[in-house]
Amino acid sequence: MMIMRNVAMTLVCLAFALTAAPVHSDPAQVIARPDQGDSIVIPPKSTLRFRAFDKEGTAKFDGKLLLSGTYYYGSNAIDDGEGFEPALYFIPDKATKARLPIFKERGMPGEIYLSNPRAFVTAVIPKERLATFGKSRARYLSGKADIWVDQFEAGIECDAPFFDARFMSVAHAPLKVALADPPDTGC
Repeated sequence: MMIMRNVAMTLVCLAFALTAAPVHSDPAQVIARPDQGDSIVIPPKSTLRFRAFDKEGTAKFDGKLLLSGTYYYGSNAIDDGEGFEPALYFIPDKATKARLPIFKERGMPGEIYLSNPRAFVTAVIPKERLATFGKSRARYLSGKADIWVDQFEAGIECDAPFFDARFMSVAHAPLKVALADPPDTGC
């Protein structure tokens, strides 16, 4: 009986020691912009790999990214009634944000703009919902989705960070689609 108690106590101590051991992870990658602007920080769990800065200082990345969160499709921010194509942007969830690059000083933008909204709309938003949207007064269609993106870019425009990506495919069926007003965001 005493031996079993000692073995059990040893196993408990060993389990505690293993879980209390410090976890070593790869450090974040910090890449300075060539114009001495804000650096890009890529978290260790990111699936994106830095490729290069273009002549405007926008960081270009290789790799695919699973993007989960809430999308908004509708009125362009500069829509003045002149026939602008609707905008499509994603507000990433917490897990996605943890895998995204950030700017060392300016942080992370609140949304990711998708460069090919028509491909996304065709794959994600049901046609009957699009028809209803055209007849409603709502400014956006909104829903939750998990999608794959590539051609990820991070840059600074008018002293504010931005993210762009290209929609590739749906990772999981969309959870819901609803008419919505945009969330309150700054300029």
